Amino acid sequence: MRLGRQACPPQPSTKVDVLIAYEARRGTRVRVREGHWKVEFAGMFGTIQKCWGNSEHAAVDVLLDDGRLELFWLPDLYVVDDEDAAV
Repeated sequence: MRLGRQACPPQPSTKVDVLIAYEARRGTRVRVREGHWKVEFAGMFGTIQKCWGNSEHAAVDVLLDDGRLELFWLPDLYVVDDEDAAV
């Protein structure tokens, strides 16, 4: 009996933001999401300085435009173009 290829049954999707993990590189411009638990950071812009962890549990050091260096989880950040960060 020959076994043929069978289609895999649909799997429940899991939320993995591969694009953000891929873009999390030194020098990438980011914005802290609105609603961040530390309200003083919400909406601030900065530049990634260093990446920590792996793609599933990554965090980054971000040099904020006000000069502070803070650690953020990737889901707390949005990648922005330089045009978006212009005041």
